[in-house]
Parts: sequence; structure tokens; C-alpha cells
Amino acid sequence: MRYPHLVDVAWDVVIGFLRDWHAEPYRWAQEIDVQVEIAGRLSTALRLLGRDIVVANYRTGAVQGFETNQRWSRLTCEPAIRYTYTDGRTYTCKPDIVMWDDIPDANNPPDEHGGNFPILWACEVKYKCQEPSDWDLQKLRFLVRDGTMRFGCWIRMERARAVGGSGIDWKRDLEDGRVWLCDAPKHARG
Repeated sequence: MRYPHLVDVAWDVVIGFLRDWHAEPYRWAQEIDVQVEIAGRLSTALRLLGRDIVVANYRTGAVQGFETNQRWSRLTCEPAIRYTYTDGRTYTCKPDIVMWDDIPDANNPPDEHGGNFPILWACEVKYKCQEPSDWDLQKLRFLVRDGTMRFGCWIRMERARAVGGSGIDWKRDLEDGRVWLCDAPKHARG
């Protein structure tokens, strides 16, 4: 499968960070440190490519002079995403890192009318968690399947010595390769 260019950039940034983390695992003490590092690196990469902004002009609450010139960061952390689950009820979740997709009409953003702004890629991080819940993975799977998000990444990290190799193990979760799981180090969870 060929990924959109910005998704390839996101994968490359995550892989680069995981290599650095594997070499110096004490530089990032908490999950929030990992999220900030990945988001910062990805934001820099997007800015260097000239793709760090999305335009979405919201009519309600716009600051005077910005009614038709609202430039938003393509990358954000923990935005509130609404979704309707299979039980028919509406819930909100907050993926750790989100890269927004472009929209067809900047003057008609979908979330101003009750939908979601489209997500190109999102990443969930679980750090120093021996038996993590798979809620984050379930959330990513659901958001991809219902069309809210195009691609996802779930990283489970534990500060431990890898048995061999790079210490980073990637697996495709969905048949079409739109959600990836990473265990670092790869021996930590069989």
C-alpha cells in the first residue's frame, strides 16, 4: 500500500524518535515527554515541508479580521473527537497526537456542522505500562473504520533492554495497513 506523503513523514519521524529513545531511554521520563517529543519533531518536519497549516474559516466566534483567514496548525495534541459508537451513543475521545487532513472548502469546515475535522493520521502512546489496556488501539481501529481517521499508530513503550535487533517491532493491525502497532522493545510483550 502506498501512503500519502505526510503519513510517510509521520512514520519516519516516529521511527527516528524510537531509534533515539532506544539508544537513550532515560531522556524521556513520562508519556507526556514522549508525546511532546514526537509532536515537536513532526511539527518541525511539516513546517520544513511547508505543510504545517490547514485553513478552516469558522464563522462563529471568529476574531475580527480573521473571518476568512484562519490558519490552524496541522498537528495538535489531544483534540476532542466526537464519534458515534455501535451502541448508537455519541462519545468523545482525545487521541494523543493528531495530524489533520485538508478539507475541500475552507469556508465550510465539517466540524462547524456537527461532524469532525478529518484526521489524516493519529498516534497513541502507552509508556512504562506492563499490562496496558487496549482501549487506545480499539479507539484507533474504530475511528479508521468509521471514516473519521485515515491512518493510525499505537506505540507501547517500556524502558527495558531488547533481546536483539533494533528493539522495535512494527505490526499491521488492520488488513489494509491503516493502523500500525509498535512494541518497543519488542520482547516486552511476546
